[in-house]
Amino acid sequence: MDYCEIRYELTLNASEFSNFRILTEIANLVNHNETHSQGRDLVIRALAQLDRFDGGEREILTILTRNVGLFPYMTESLIESNFEEKLAYELHRSESLGEDIIFHSLQAKIFNLLILNHNVVLSASTSVGKSLIIDALIATKKYRNIVLIVPTIALIDETRRRLLKRFGSICRVITHPSQMPQAHQINVYVLTQERVLQRKDLQNVDICIVDEFYKVNLNSEKDPSRSVDLNLAFHKLARLKVQFYLLGPNVSSISGLQDYEFMFVPSDFSTVAVDIVNFALPYRGEERKEKLLEILQKQFEPTIVYCQSPRSASNVAEYVAANTSFEVSADLDDALEWMSDNYDSDWSVTKALRSGIGVHHAGVPRALQQYFVRLFNQKKLRVLICTSTIIEGVNTVAKNVVIFDRRKGSNLLENFTYRNIVGRAGRMREHFVGQVFVLEKPIEETAYQVEFPIGLQDEDSPDSLLLDLEDSVLSPVSKRKLEAIFDKSRISPETLRINRHIPVYLQEAIYDEILKDLLQLEDALVWVGIPDGPQLQAVCRLIYDHLEGDALREYGVFSGSSLAWHINAIRTSNDISKYIRECVETRFDGQSPSDSVENCLRFIRNIVCFRFPRDLMAIDALQRDVFTKLDTRSGDYSLFAERVENMFLPASVFALDEYGIPIQTAQKIQPYLKSIDGLDEVLESLAGLDLEKLNLSRFEISLIYDVISLVRSD
Repeated sequence: MDYCEIRYELTLNASEFSNFRILTEIANLVNHNETHSQGRDLVIRALAQLDRFDGGEREILTILTRNVGLFPYMTESLIESNFEEKLAYELHRSESLGEDIIFHSLQAKIFNLLILNHNVVLSASTSVGKSLIIDALIATKKYRNIVLIVPTIALIDETRRRLLKRFGSICRVITHPSQMPQAHQINVYVLTQERVLQRKDLQNVDICIVDEFYKVNLNSEKDPSRSVDLNLAFHKLARLKVQFYLLGPNVSSISGLQDYEFMFVPSDFSTVAVDIVNFALPYRGEERKEKLLEILQKQFEPTIVYCQSPRSASNVAEYVAANTSFEVSADLDDALEWMSDNYDSDWSVTKALRSGIGVHHAGVPRALQQYFVRLFNQKKLRVLICTSTIIEGVNTVAKNVVIFDRRKGSNLLENFTYRNIVGRAGRMREHFVGQVFVLEKPIEETAYQVEFPIGLQDEDSPDSLLLDLEDSVLSPVSKRKLEAIFDKSRISPETLRINRHIPVYLQEAIYDEILKDLLQLEDALVWVGIPDGPQLQAVCRLIYDHLEGDALREYGVFSGSSLAWHINAIRTSNDISKYIRECVETRFDGQSPSDSVENCLRFIRNIVCFRFPRDLMAIDALQRDVFTKLDTRSGDYSLFAERVENMFLPASVFALDEYGIPIQTAQKIQPYLKSIDGLDEVLESLAGLDLEKLNLSRFEISLIYDVISLVRSD
């Protein structure tokens, strides 16, 4: 019998003859290297139907489970009488965690390599439980200073929660610039790549762990700036001879790390089986939506629906909510009331939640994203409609995945990303067999190679990468490239390095405009602290005209003056919900209230809290370059850039957003916090508040209590 025939037999009613024959055929596959993975898949499918096997058959299945390395699936009651099985089981127990934690064979292999001080690059599916290896390393207490680089704030929150619950008494989890290490504790820095580059206290790191390391590929995202930063963050630590552990899924080969000794472990090991159903429905028309409804109405286990973009996710959420509904927990009533008051009752996310559906994409505020994932994992939401935000390492209990779109943004999904999405179906020891429904044509299989560009420098290497590298690391080609840039530009090399994320030609255009209109712009650009109206208008015009015009037009911002209005409206409002309501009331023709809310939230996240502060500091560096050379006074925009980036809240209070407390709530409680000197002080003050006496909704109080319980667990 081949794999497909055995898989079919497992779907039929059990009989003594068929069970023994099935186990015999599975054993044949397990015992051959070429078919070992298929054998493991069938072992998992057999374990999912354990009740069909009697005592003797279960012994055989236990032996097969051991042979494929799935030790966590072995139960002590089945192995108690078999010394060989019990010995193998105990050898895979994690001694360091001090809990009833059993490694599978791949986890044990990687853990042992790391404990022996090897650098390891692991490529394995989401289901293998890579985070458990990190926890086991921490538990050994061998490493006193650990840096864990993750791609998103959502992953920072998930990791922080996990580590504080497990290691709160011995471990200091550092996620914010205001938090400092402690000599008497294990310090675990959980940071995005940008925060790694900002920190000055990472000289004594024992191990560097990079989650989703494939993002070093410069073509992994539409905007390569984050990939450049990830490369620089890894280089910053690896050049200090720090041990490293890189982990991610579905990588076939690696290049550009030739300066380091490491072990690359590509593995097809999996702890769940997956059934994939392809429908090949057309992109246009209603067939995909109708099929999605049909699937959701038949599936009663947690289901993720992948969409290509926030707009697609919102449209799908509105369609599903309008045509069906799922059981809605009474726990959601407070959240729905708060969302209606603070955003809009017609916002697609509000309407979806009213029908028992969660929505997770970049346009959804971070606190709500985290809240929806918690509800989903607690089985209080059965459906979560999402974009790629959910596949970047965030763990869920999904049994089913529906791939509604075969695109990411406007581009076709690569096989790599497709397999990463597929890897979200199923969960070890809970959903043995995941299901994936692909509504459009299936994705073609291709190999995925990760390239570390610092080790592969050529004429196409981005300036933003080269400008931040030490001279000793630059190749001859890169040195000549930088020399040519410095020779041609009137801007100082120091300024070009500070502004490395902005193309040199754009910097030169701003530099030239300042010089050309020096008399007028000197008064408008030379300011310190908070700008007045004309000064804000001047920098906003430069940002709009030279840096962000195309991006800003997508948000309905069509001039520098309009940008200045939005920044000022946020600055003068002590309630971000008021600003959102103003945007809804003044929306342009044809835009629905829901679209207006989403547009406003994306503008806040992408422009106000990210691009505008970065662009402002770029102009700050350029005006300083100009006026210093002219031997006149220059401005300093750093305070205002920080204020804008933090929505005009103290940075330590704004950071509560990362813990799951909405900006609106942070604005309310700020006056009552005893200390705002740093995030730790804010959290301590938060725990001392009498929340019932504040003007907070029940939903807000529940979110704050969730954070307090997390903080008190450390």
